[in-house]
Amino acid sequence: MAHSSHVCPHCGALNSADETRCYRCGQAFPGPLARGAVDLYHSVLGRELQLTKLFVGLCVLVFALTTLDAHKFQIFGGYARSTELRFGALIAPLGRVEPWRYLSACFFHFGLLHLGLNMWALWDLGRALEARLGSSRFCIIFVVTGFVGFAASGFWYSMQPISPATGGASGGLFGLIGALVGYLYAKRDPVWKQLLGRVVIYTVIFSLAMPVNNIAHAVGGISGAPLGYLFYKEARPWRRAKLLGWVAAGLVVASLASVVLAQRSPYWKMVRRQEIKLGMQY
Repeated sequence: MAHSSHVCPHCGALNSADETRCYRCGQAFPGPLARGAVDLYHSVLGRELQLTKLFVGLCVLVFALTTLDAHKFQIFGGYARSTELRFGALIAPLGRVEPWRYLSACFFHFGLLHLGLNMWALWDLGRALEARLGSSRFCIIFVVTGFVGFAASGFWYSMQPISPATGGASGGLFGLIGALVGYLYAKRDPVWKQLLGRVVIYTVIFSLAMPVNNIAHAVGGISGAPLGYLFYKEARPWRRAKLLGWVAAGLVVASLASVVLAQRSPYWKMVRRQEIKLGMQY
């Protein structure tokens, strides 16, 4: 008789300690080396809200590096353009050359207020959705809708006479809100109407109060709704747990890579040289 148990990393089912395969999904349990890596991952991020913590940490890290590069602490924004580009901000024409900026822009914030509001919302939505859908599906919604939102806004601004720098997690946040609306609608929970109404009201208020990327918000929210609906309607979701886990891992790697690629871009260096010629200090 087993004296302990462990949770399947693929579907979350509880198995006895002597099992080599999950009784529910049939997937083999990882070996000693893989288990050690998983244990290290859990020791850093814990066992709850892992992807929420990871994305919050990445946004905070990018903001800290931005602050160090700028040599000043910004509450409302006002960084040099080269600093914004170095740490992942998107400008529509540059997105055509460096399309990974549609992803790196999700983790760049223009000041402490911008970062604080978005991280507060990300933590709240993470508690609501990552617990319901699991880390993999949460990751897919946040990253995919954030990317799609900025890709749409890049297309929109490329047709305008002026293309401002843009960034922030809010495209993905609206994707999470849209997914929650879709999830509650599929569940036939009438709360989805109240949630959707509040989102519309808050969007209008913020649009009037400050400059925001309405295209990224709208497209992120619209693309998130069907994902939430489909994830609720899944039959036997544990059957796709391993596949979606690999997809989520790939998206996490892509997110980290996009931030690194922003650092390696030659364009921010060109802008920095121009700024120095104009007398800006670093």
